[in-house]
Amino acid sequence: MVRHAARTSQWGVDMTSRRFGWAARLVLAGTMVTAGTAGASMSLQVDLPALARRSTSVVHAHVIDVRSAWNDQRTFIFTFVTLRVEEKFRGESPETVVVRVPGGRVGDFVAEMDGAPQFSLGEEIVAFLASWDDGTPMVAGYQQGLSRVEKDVLGNRILHGGKADGMPISELARAVGLIGQ
Repeated sequence: MVRHAARTSQWGVDMTSRRFGWAARLVLAGTMVTAGTAGASMSLQVDLPALARRSTSVVHAHVIDVRSAWNDQRTFIFTFVTLRVEEKFRGESPETVVVRVPGGRVGDFVAEMDGAPQFSLGEEIVAFLASWDDGTPMVAGYQQGLSRVEKDVLGNRILHGGKADGMPISELARAVGLIGQ
C-alpha cells in the first residue's frame, strides 16, 4: 500500500488513510487528544531500576499473535499482542498474556503513536509489563520497556532496544530480580 505523507500531532499520533478524507482524519485526531495525552505521560525517560519498579512483572517471552482492532467507541486502533511467557524475571505473570499497545492497522486505516512498542510475530522479547487504568496489560515505558533477544557470535542472548539495550539476558534477569529487595 502506498502511504500518504503522515502528519504527527504534538501527542505523537499519526493517522493516515486512503479511504478517509482529511476531514475524517481531523475529527478522529480530535477524539484522540485524551488517549494521546495519557500515552505521553507514560513515555518519560526513566532508568532501568525505575522502569522495573513501575512494572508489575518483567518477562522473557515469544510473540505468538499480533492483531489490531478499533476500540469500542471506534475512535482509536489498538494492537493486541499475545505473549507466551518463557521466564519471569520479576513479579507474577500468567503463561500467556495479551498486552494492549496504542496504534495499529485495520483495513486501510493506520494509527501510530510515537514511542509505542512494535512487535512482530515469532520474535523473542523481554518486556516490562504494567497495566492500563482498566487493568489490561501494557508495556511499561512503551519502547523503553521492550527489548528483542538476539544471539551474538558466541551464542549469548543479548538484548536489543529499550532500556536493557546491549545487556545479556542473564544480566538483566539478575538486575531486575535484585531491585526492591
